[in-house]
Amino acid sequence: MSLHISDAVIWQESGDGISLYHSESGDFRTLNATAAQIWALVESDGDRETVIRNLSLLFAGHNPVMTARIREEVDAFISSMIEADLIEETETAPQDGPEAGTQATRSEPAARS
Repeated sequence: MSLHISDAVIWQESGDGISLYHSESGDFRTLNATAAQIWALVESDGDRETVIRNLSLLFAGHNPVMTARIREEVDAFISSMIEADLIEETETAPQDGPEAGTQATRSEPAARS
């Protein structure tokens, strides 16, 4: 499964985290530093397992209890963002055609510093 930020979301990083605005629903949110880190990893990596692995390496090291907790928290955050239509999760294209190894391009967010 591939994650990407909805095209309807305008977002901007600030010193306090990340501010999000869903242009279709009018939903406005400010993400704290931890949620902002997850958001940035989704934007750059686009894969739930990669986000979990990267955060686990940063914060849990080889501690399986902390890794499990990070997995739960990341899954809960991503699920809430999907439910709010801020992040979309789609099937990944099969990798055995002539375009194997390429990814679909995503448009950059409208507002980003």
